[in-house]
Amino acid sequence: MVDTATITKIVNSFAGALIGVCKNLGISAVLDKSEISPETKAPNNRAAALIGFVTSTVNGTIGLLADEQAFGEIVTTMSGGAVNPDFNDPLAMSAFGELTNMVSGQAFIKFNEKEISITPPQLLTGEFIVAVPSAEDAVRSFTIPFKLDTGSKLYLVLVLNA
Repeated sequence: MVDTATITKIVNSFAGALIGVCKNLGISAVLDKSEISPETKAPNNRAAALIGFVTSTVNGTIGLLADEQAFGEIVTTMSGGAVNPDFNDPLAMSAFGELTNMVSGQAFIKFNEKEISITPPQLLTGEFIVAVPSAEDAVRSFTIPFKLDTGSKLYLVLVLNA
């Protein structure tokens, strides 16, 4: 049986956490409601940070995907301008991964689950990062797009198995 209440809580926790963490960093991330998708859909992304998690009723992966401009804005902001936003620079990718860690931490505080395990972020970069959807009925995917002030895009992609 699908635990829709937990899935809804996780999706809302992560969306709220992304907005809140970005705001604390001085980055305006606005939910683009017109492009929310019940599948994995993040065009033009160039960097991804993925974190896996397990709770008592739901497990899955949270991905933060960014287009080139959003990646640059995040790395520049997170490093105070000290790190060049280069996809091949491990330090730049680490800054992007740290944003994902911060969002996940805030989301799970909002989620308030006592028993939860998470993985460190897995960092990916490239021109054609594409998620392959699962054929399992129990797996649900959600793409929640956000626009930054610069017009760039961040995508919060949740793949949940409940």
